[in-house]
Amino acid sequence: MLKVGKIEYINVLPVYFGFIDSAVPFDYQFTEAVPSALNEFLREGKIDVSPISSYEFITNSERYLLFPDLSISSFGRVKSVLFFSKLPIHQLHRKDVWLTKSSMTSRALIEYLLKNRYGVEPNYYYYSMKEGNLPKSATAVLAIGDDAFKLLKDKNYRFIYDLGEEWHNIYDLPFVFAVWAVRRDTAQNHPLSVKKIFEKFIESKSYGLAHLEKIAKRYAKKVGLTEDECMEYFKCLNYDLTNLHKKAINKFANLLGFEIDVEKFLLST
Repeated sequence: MLKVGKIEYINVLPVYFGFIDSAVPFDYQFTEAVPSALNEFLREGKIDVSPISSYEFITNSERYLLFPDLSISSFGRVKSVLFFSKLPIHQLHRKDVWLTKSSMTSRALIEYLLKNRYGVEPNYYYYSMKEGNLPKSATAVLAIGDDAFKLLKDKNYRFIYDLGEEWHNIYDLPFVFAVWAVRRDTAQNHPLSVKKIFEKFIESKSYGLAHLEKIAKRYAKKVGLTEDECMEYFKCLNYDLTNLHKKAINKFANLLGFEIDVEKFLLST
């Protein structure tokens, strides 16, 4: 049986809620983890289908095919990919900046923005909320997902930058934080199963987007949000993969030194 990845943050719930709520039958095994771990699992063949960082797709595109019509993106503010700083961002040159180990895309994006947008090159360190190794003395911190919501309660950080908003302000494009990918060898060896999984995901996504209030009511407290705050968060997120999203991925890839045409990597459905 094929193994399917699931990000452990609430941002994917609208895509998975059809499965969670038993509205869409799904006979495959889920592996739940942070984005960076799912990247590794899919790359190494420990799972077959998963949401992965757009950075992982860009840097290892020959391994994957992408599910059409699925992503985790934002047109401006994303609210859960945040850069917290005690100083204005342009004053962070040679200061200590701590980056989450949980995300590759967000790390690549903030490093690009700091160097090329703000002209600063900090001293980078890496932390994990689960390991509890983020020092309270950190000058600036990149946090994603549910961890970002928790860090919002920390009043030590005067300046907060939303990376989705930063990107949109510069390039007037959505930012694609994650895509759904299948290993090429899995798609070749199990084409009917992969097609079925894709169709189930689209069905579950449609169900989830139609039941956002139900999701918010059930999960808001998990990350310290009110139901209204959770609904506002979901409204910031976009789960499509249109031509504009593909253009955004191609642009990000180009800025990182890669030439990618997303259209050539889409799973034929």
